Amino acid sequence: MSKTFKAVYIANLVDGQCSDNNIEVNNFSSLLKANKNSISFYSDTKLKEELINSKAGIVILKKSDAHLRSGPSIYVNDPYLAFAKASSLFADIKVLPFIHKNSFIDKDSIIGENLSLGPYSIIESNSRIAQNVSIGANTFIGKNVSIGCNSIIHSNVTIESNVVIGNGCEIFSGARIGTSGFGYAREKDGTWFKIPQVGTVIIGNNVDVGANTTIDRGAIEDTVIHDGVKIDNLVQIAHNCIIGENTIIAGCTGIAGSAIIGKNCMIGGAAMIKGHITIADDTIVSGGSGIGKSVKTSGKRFTNVFPYNIEHKEWVRIANNLKKIGKKND
Repeated sequence: MSKTFKAVYIANLVDGQCSDNNIEVNNFSSLLKANKNSISFYSDTKLKEELINSKAGIVILKKSDAHLRSGPSIYVNDPYLAFAKASSLFADIKVLPFIHKNSFIDKDSIIGENLSLGPYSIIESNSRIAQNVSIGANTFIGKNVSIGCNSIIHSNVTIESNVVIGNGCEIFSGARIGTSGFGYAREKDGTWFKIPQVGTVIIGNNVDVGANTTIDRGAIEDTVIHDGVKIDNLVQIAHNCIIGENTIIAGCTGIAGSAIIGKNCMIGGAAMIKGHITIADDTIVSGGSGIGKSVKTSGKRFTNVFPYNIEHKEWVRIANNLKKIGKKND
């Protein structure tokens, strides 16, 4: 049975003002596919025609766009944020407590109430799992791991020994947390000696870690992911990195060892962060860009991938011209 919500309830949830409190909806939909039982949102001028023609029961939009909509609306300052909050009403991700017969929990581990544990998952000795935690199938939880309440660990996740995960976190399928850092010292004969990685990973509260993302444990000190950090799929965070509160990191980003990223930063997809540097709070790194030295002033944006989609010979020509310009300015 679908959930039904009154417009006034949704308006209060998103701090909005509703033009008709009594409208009821039971699904969240795009403007194009919405029907009279749908709630939708408008935040992109490219969708102006879709808004005008939409059959949605309610649309979330800015008050300045009210003239584009003849039907019931909820007016907010940020329609995209309001969409995120309202759409969560229709997301049913509740998992009932259940420990599968083919899972394993070591007798020395401490397990909180309402654990959900999928088939073939393992919790090793001396781990502490708080209440209301959900762990999917084929997931490995090592020794001395701590997982806070209301956290969700999806299937096929590996959490190595001594890792600490806070409350309200979500670790998506295939993520690897606490894996050995990439550290080697070179012998005289040119071979490589593996440096033991004896630190761990500490993750704060309300952190999301995307599918197939890897977070390495520290070499000596710990790798630390602070509260509210959101990490996309296929991100590599190397040993001893520190990621500040509420920073968001898009997919395929690589962050080399001992990099320190400040609070409230936005790191675009496939960005490259050099090791042993510090990035100030509120920094924005555009997708595909590289940061090779410390950023000391907060609030700046960096974009250095130029240009896109040209053949190699043309790129070399442009690069040589830039070098000549640089020499003239020296």
